[in-house]
Amino acid sequence: MSSLHPGVTFYEEDRGAGQFTIRIGGTNEFVSNIDPEDPRSWPNGSIETVEGWEHPEALIYNTMDEALEAADLVCEIEGFHTSIEAVR
Repeated sequence: MSSLHPGVTFYEEDRGAGQFTIRIGGTNEFVSNIDPEDPRSWPNGSIETVEGWEHPEALIYNTMDEALEAADLVCEIEGFHTSIEAVR
């Protein structure tokens, strides 16, 4: 069975763990902005990241579903593999 979220790693058991952030796979970089309509990029869309596990500009999502939707956009726009991390 193929994943509904290719390129995105997450743990289903974290679903009720609270808030979530998106980490670029294998790095300490976190997504800080997603602009799927950025006309300066071709194809359209851009992603910005910040370094650090507790960086205040990293995007925070209240639910796993919101984080998964955003991570899918990151993968679609940039091709980055990501992981959904619970914010503790």
